[in-house]
This record gives sequence, C-alpha cells and structure tokens, in this order.
Amino acid sequence: MPRLYPLYPLLLLALLAGCGPSNQAAQAPPGGRPGDTEVGAAPAEDSERTWAGLLPCRDCQGIDTRLVLRTSQGRRDYVLTETYLGGSGQTSFNREGTWTELRRTEGGEAQVTYVLDPEQAAQRFSLQPDGALELLDAQGKPPAQALAYRLQRL
Repeated sequence: MPRLYPLYPLLLLALLAGCGPSNQAAQAPPGGRPGDTEVGAAPAEDSERTWAGLLPCRDCQGIDTRLVLRTSQGRRDYVLTETYLGGSGQTSFNREGTWTELRRTEGGEAQVTYVLDPEQAAQRFSLQPDGALELLDAQGKPPAQALAYRLQRL
C-alpha cells in the first residue's frame, strides 16, 4: 500500500481553500441580478399588502390583476389573481407561491424589487416612489410603456 502521508498537507490546504469567503457581489440572489441584495423577513413582522390594476393584454380587453404579498412568522407568501376581460375560455387564474425582496442602489437611489417564485422563472415588480408596483420584463427592466404596467397600492 503506497504511503499517502506526504499528500495530507496538500489535501488539507485544498479543503481549507474551499471554505474561504465567497464572492457575494458576483452572485445574484435567486431571481435577481449581480449587485442585488436579498432582504430577509423579520420573524415578528407580520403584514399583508395589496396592489391591483388593469394590465394590457394582446388578445383581450385587459387583465384585471390583484397581488397580495403576505409576511407571517418570517414566511413570505403571495397570491396573484389575474382575470382576463373579454377573452374566450377560462378567464380567471390564481397563482400562489413565495416571494423575496431585492434591494439595489442605482444612481444614488435605492430600488426595491419584489420577486415572485425566485427559484423558478421569476416575475418581478419594482416598487415605485408613489407606492405602486411596476411589472418588469424577464431581464428586470421596465417595459416601454411603464405606466400601462402598474398596479396601485390598495
């Protein structure tokens, strides 16, 4: 049996190198972009916030949308209800899941983004100064007609 004793210090160094601090700035949180910081929910901070509005639709008269973000005992859940107006077939859909809050500073201003289902194909909403939410595209950018993609705080 070959002697492995001389290799032990090298193995130990390799293990320790893997335990060093990670480069968090280069890694985006789920559903986010590099530079985003995920904000954790405070365990005692229970709340429910609701937004609603009529979003554009290509093949119907609009999508009546209602988003409820809940924080309860440190857990973050949402309910998204979308009702397609004037369309054919099933017109109302409910979706439930988890959400996260991402913060970043851009141009000296803090920006908050709520990400629905961050572990999957996330849907993002940007919190606006007036309290409204603006639906963002898949790259996290506002649409060309941003005012048409807003939900107002109730």
